[in-house]
Amino acid sequence: MKKIGLLFGILLLLLINVNAQETLGPDLVIDSLSINPFPVEPGKTFDLTAVIRNSDTRKTINDLSFSIQESFPFSLEGNKIIRFVSLAPNEQVSLNFKVKTDISALRGVNELKIDFQEGGATKYISDPINIDVETTALDLSIVSINTNPSIIKPGDEVEMILTLKNTVPVLMKNIDINFDLSASDTPFTPIKTTTKRSITSLNKGTSKELVFNLAVNADADPKVYKIPLKIDYEDEFGNEYAIDTLTGLKVSTEPYLQYSIESSDVYNAGNAGKISIKIVNIGLADTKFLSLELEESSKYDIVSVPTVYVGNLESDDYETADFDIYVKSRGDELPLNFVIKYKDSFNKEYETNEIINLPLYSRQELSKFGIIGGGKGGGTLYYIVLIIFIYLFVIEWRKTKNIPLALKITVRHFLVFIKKVIKAIRLKTLNDAVKAIVKFIKEP
Repeated sequence: MKKIGLLFGILLLLLINVNAQETLGPDLVIDSLSINPFPVEPGKTFDLTAVIRNSDTRKTINDLSFSIQESFPFSLEGNKIIRFVSLAPNEQVSLNFKVKTDISALRGVNELKIDFQEGGATKYISDPINIDVETTALDLSIVSINTNPSIIKPGDEVEMILTLKNTVPVLMKNIDINFDLSASDTPFTPIKTTTKRSITSLNKGTSKELVFNLAVNADADPKVYKIPLKIDYEDEFGNEYAIDTLTGLKVSTEPYLQYSIESSDVYNAGNAGKISIKIVNIGLADTKFLSLELEESSKYDIVSVPTVYVGNLESDDYETADFDIYVKSRGDELPLNFVIKYKDSFNKEYETNEIINLPLYSRQELSKFGIIGGGKGGGTLYYIVLIIFIYLFVIEWRKTKNIPLALKITVRHFLVFIKKVIKAIRLKTLNDAVKAIVKFIKEP
């Protein structure tokens, strides 16, 4: 079997023997590597693109320089050193090199390495990157792999459209195509058709478009899924060929956050206290680097720090953020103005403005709810007064055996009692007030 190189288009990036997150010196990893065009041919140039990331979550790397080690059969053209002033924690940068392949390069696997240096420190060299140098004398090319819709969401039904082209003046035949969806984490299921298709023959210079219908699981995690693709075929002379590669299908959905008042110590104008904002991620996508900033307003003063960093918030989870405010405005509710920033799992940035209304209450409502005096406490006082009145009435009735007279005397004594209680309340201490009440009750 002879392995034939491929030229990918649109949705397809070919990874050349580089695993995601391969280490490149301290705190640096290579997230992905792509080559275009592929296969690499002797005497021609190709673009090598590497995505580098600072894997340290706290440290910023300064004064970085990257280059390709020039060794046979590869040499650099154009800009040979790529520099960056700094690389923040978890930040990605893309390195793009134009590499020339020597005309006398040997067919097969050739090695290429990336250099990295931070300032004037030690230079680091990546592990060898294997590059296939091949001829394309007989080439069945994958022109493109597209999807309809182009943005795939959980629960969608998707058409995956594979376009093949015979780019050489030789007939290709017995072409068998197979997308492998057997991986346990693959959220795609074929519908209406299978993932295996065949083409009897493909004349020179002609193209063929194949459509595969897929259903996406409703609970699919937003990320890029790698799908193995194998194509077996023959030329008109009976020589057999095989293509083994990967394509990527990206499932994405925007984060969906919901905001509400979790708790509050602030009830009306003139109050200062703490409010707790609850943020719930009710979408399928996780969020990262979430922060809430409470904006200034003429209706309230911000007593605490105005910005609260929440961090990561996974799907079907929640967090809270606390702020201290002083309410200046009267009304039924207080609009709190927030600027909310976060990133999704693909590092796409979001910034939204949200208004969260804080309920405010009148003194009558607060009294009714028992939050201030006049609610439950007022009811208790009423019963105490009523008991005292009944007690005094019973005493007078026993003395006079005359209900109207006893009631009249009780009212007179009760008014005197109220007067003494009010006077007692003005005393410096509660102890004096209690003594005044006890003395009144004992009086004949």
